[in-house]
Amino acid sequence: MAVLAAVQDVVPTWLDRTLYPFESRWIDIDGNRIHYVDEGKGPILLLLHDNGSWSFLYRHMIFRLAGQFSMHCARPCWLRPQPGPARLQLQAKGPLSGSRELCTRL
Repeated sequence: MAVLAAVQDVVPTWLDRTLYPFESRWIDIDGNRIHYVDEGKGPILLLLHDNGSWSFLYRHMIFRLAGQFSMHCARPCWLRPQPGPARLQLQAKGPLSGSRELCTRL
């Protein structure tokens, strides 16, 4: 698991940092390693994306609103890939438990 976490913590070399200059941050929730960004100051604005996308999707919104809000962008921790055919599984604790933990920790 340590090797997997180390690989996940690496920002891809192909990423154009002028388009996505945000610091990558990582958090472990319910056995899931979650990437997130935390930019700006002010009331928290939480942006969630699914497994088919990533925080790059919200880059323009983060640029524009980081002066007014603390922009947190993450993949919900209750969605995780399953082995075999591509699908998602809701963890036993359910989405509300995962979202509460994510909000509390961020």
